[in-house]
Amino acid sequence: MIRVENVSKRFGDVDAVQNVSLEAPDREVTGFVGPNGAGKTTVMKIICGLLPADSGTALVDGVPFVRSARPGKALGVHLGGEWLPGRITGENLLRYGADALDGATRDIGDLLRLTGLEDAARSRVGTYSLGMRQRLGIALALLGDPDNLVLDEPVNGLDPHGVIWLRSLLREEAAAGKAVLLSSHLMSELELVADRVVMLDGGKVLREGRLGDLHDSARAPVRLRSDELPAVVSLLRGHGYALRVLPDGAVVEATDPATIGRIVFGAGLTLTHLEVQRQSLEDVFLTSTTNRARIEAARP
Repeated sequence: MIRVENVSKRFGDVDAVQNVSLEAPDREVTGFVGPNGAGKTTVMKIICGLLPADSGTALVDGVPFVRSARPGKALGVHLGGEWLPGRITGENLLRYGADALDGATRDIGDLLRLTGLEDAARSRVGTYSLGMRQRLGIALALLGDPDNLVLDEPVNGLDPHGVIWLRSLLREEAAAGKAVLLSSHLMSELELVADRVVMLDGGKVLREGRLGDLHDSARAPVRLRSDELPAVVSLLRGHGYALRVLPDGAVVEATDPATIGRIVFGAGLTLTHLEVQRQSLEDVFLTSTTNRARIEAARP
């Protein structure tokens, strides 16, 4: 398990991370989501011991990663394919990685096949595409068969087949007992693989929880139709609701459909259709950022 408790980090005058807490449990994929610059990479570097936190703690299986008795077994890390050295072959880079690790490692041939790099194993990394570098970085992260994985934007550069492969791989690693912490700014992609989600914006955690719970707790838009639409729209706006009028009805922003029905029917009007629109992870994120902005604007 990976646990971050009240971590803050400041660079000069910039609060990159502010009092961040999160958990990535064993046997689950935890999606770390937010726009570029939200602080995701900073938190991941603190987890991996590459950056010191100004305050708070980051623990891997109960201890700071730098104090792990077997770091190669405790945590596998991939922070992007750009940093990989270009003059070495992919196979040799894995061999050097294996030599540096303590204890047993996964078979290099198996890892090359798993990541689809067997045909490029003896080519220099500098000739690899970004997608191939991502695959090689993931192979390095898996080399020690670690109990926990931290992967920063691993989808970047992958083609559609590679994205599907990565989803399957992450599910398999989680099913094998690993805690997987995966960051991305592509919320639609995380929605397809994550069990849990941590939403980060401006260095702060907006929401955290199981994906289904976040969907259920979000107040979704309600779509309605009525033969008396102008009167219904006027009535609801008079009650303070924000609506978008469409050619065939209207959409009421984040609200409870039962309340809408009571207001409309109580006024003697009718509805021919009333439906809650399913919220995507992106919708939940946007709703959360909007609500936070309203709260902060209301503070004295």
